[in-house]
Amino acid sequence: MWGSLYGAVWSLVPGYLSELLSMPGEAATVILSGTMTGMIVSAALVPVLARCKRWQAVGLGVLALPLGAGLFGFMISCIHWVVMKLTGMHYRFVMQIVEPPGYIFDPLQTAKHYALYATLSAFGIVFIPLAIFTTLHLRRRIAPAPVIQA
Repeated sequence: MWGSLYGAVWSLVPGYLSELLSMPGEAATVILSGTMTGMIVSAALVPVLARCKRWQAVGLGVLALPLGAGLFGFMISCIHWVVMKLTGMHYRFVMQIVEPPGYIFDPLQTAKHYALYATLSAFGIVFIPLAIFTTLHLRRRIAPAPVIQA
């Protein structure tokens, strides 16, 4: 549950920065991609976070940022491709061209771009601490509560 919420909220960042929220259909693909990404990244982190110390969770938060950003880029490209195949509507990550096959689709390039942009651009100054905060918040939600003995 937390992963889908984290992903949906995080998806608003690239959605806003990449101007992907202006059309309702495209905005829906952004939120769907973010939700799915959040669920996958959280599912990958939960088993490790349940056993790690706080400082290790901070390191996982730093690693989760490029992982999540790259996965988001891959997911949104694939979702845009599915939308194009089902409806004929072209969104940004499946560009319509004249030559066969009629579109350009490169989810790995999009994934690489998003992962690098999230961590190595000036936005990384904000995104890295937010990724750490998100990871620590998830850890707190899954860690067993300490037992207080009287």
